Amino acid sequence: MACVLLAANPAHAETCLDRETITAARVHEFETMMMAVTLRCKAIGTDIGPVMEAMMGTHRPIFAAADRRMRAFFAPQKRAYESYSTQLGNRYGGGATDAANCHRFEKVARELAGQPGVTSLGRVVFAMIDKPRIAGAVCSKP
Repeated sequence: MACVLLAANPAHAETCLDRETITAARVHEFETMMMAVTLRCKAIGTDIGPVMEAMMGTHRPIFAAADRRMRAFFAPQKRAYESYSTQLGNRYGGGATDAANCHRFEKVARELAGQPGVTSLGRVVFAMIDKPRIAGAVCSKP
């Protein structure tokens, strides 16, 4: 996954969702979900921000590569990336949160913060984001 994401910085967006873009969408959605959960937890008095920041720091190159890939994919459509990101934020920003749920997410973030590398992040991302919420036709395989 790291090689795919780190090398994936297309000069122009694909007309379909290729494997690299779908993977980047999963990573981007996971990042959005974790940030929204952090805010929801803080709102109820459970601050998991420092652990979340540590996890983000450990995997910063992967999150940055996913962001670049998504921006490139949406580049031809004015404001499409912002709309996509806002929809994800709204999806994960709402709903009820309790301390037990916050502690579960904090545990995930703590484990990932201590495990650099794409393998550990990839396992969690693919387990938590089965199908990324991105519209478009999947590219046919050659």
